[in-house]
Amino acid sequence: MHQATRVLLGSLWAFAALSTCRAQAPSQPGFWVAGELGGGSATYNSNVLSHSNSGLTMGLEGAYSFNSRFSLGLRLNGCSLEASNLNDPSKGESISQLAVGVRVYPIPGQGLFLRGGLGSLRYTNNHPMAFKGSGTGFSLGAGYEFPLTKRLHFSPVVDVTQGKLDDVNNALATIWDRRVRFVSFGISLKFS
Repeated sequence: MHQATRVLLGSLWAFAALSTCRAQAPSQPGFWVAGELGGGSATYNSNVLSHSNSGLTMGLEGAYSFNSRFSLGLRLNGCSLEASNLNDPSKGESISQLAVGVRVYPIPGQGLFLRGGLGSLRYTNNHPMAFKGSGTGFSLGAGYEFPLTKRLHFSPVVDVTQGKLDDVNNALATIWDRRVRFVSFGISLKFS
């Protein structure tokens, strides 16, 4: 959790430092792509196990802006609970989501945006006797775009992603009510 606090404070500092920059309206209609990197905290819960950890978060987003207030596209984001290790295949745990996403700019001419998505959620766990899974999840977030150039924008962002995974019912285990959630804070670069 200390890492998530540091990332949050760093994002707030960057937001405060850049708040003196003049934000401009989002780009004109057309395609754009964005990548983000940050940190966060992820939690896995079920009827038999509950644990959480902080880790690296990443995301890719591609969309089409229909006007200066609304974009629709795809978003892939995820959070690592435990880093994978090529020398030890029993290590690695992560949560990822592929979703149809929207971005809305509620105040005309400003860089504030709200975003959300709904899609497929995947939980990966390489530990022995652990069960991977998939399900559905949603994400909600916000950010503020600052122009670096006419086509490149910098944004501090915050997101919450959560969802429900399928149950496990086999000869080894019965696990139900599997839920995952991760909160992320990071920096996004958007190119249009």
